[in-house]
Amino acid sequence: MNMAIELHDSECLAVESNGRNQGSVLFDAYVHRTVGEPGVTPGEGGIHRIRPSSDAMSVKGVMGELPALIYEGSLAIATFVQDNLVPFPATYSESFRLSLMFADDARVLVVSGIGLSIESEREFQFVEPGDFSGHRGPRPNRFPIVGSITMLSHSPRAKPQMTML
Repeated sequence: MNMAIELHDSECLAVESNGRNQGSVLFDAYVHRTVGEPGVTPGEGGIHRIRPSSDAMSVKGVMGELPALIYEGSLAIATFVQDNLVPFPATYSESFRLSLMFADDARVLVVSGIGLSIESEREFQFVEPGDFSGHRGPRPNRFPIVGSITMLSHSPRAKPQMTML
């Protein structure tokens, strides 16, 4: 089954760092799952908790309060940029740049570094069947869970500013 995260329908739960440039981002991601091409071929939509992590990561911008819904986002691996819909799971040794704009106040957070691993922390939770081609509207607020963001692949409110591992 092929999967991709729709960044703008996902929620950023936390950004974590251990102070030695190792860190991760935790998302409750809205995921397209299909036997064909995610975002094009009919399939399923659901929530998947995802954690992109890196051993060489830096964070810039305004984190503000988390969790926060993502209005738009992109992931660049080396010179290849994937806007909004990002396939996963994936592991990269190249440089990366994950850019997120949050819906509540348009603040921007950029996570960048060298080497990125995108892994799932929970099983896919089915929400709806559908044909997602051209989908761009906001996800209804009916999901009681929180999740991860996904990076691209080739073939009560918490207030953490930075959570130490």
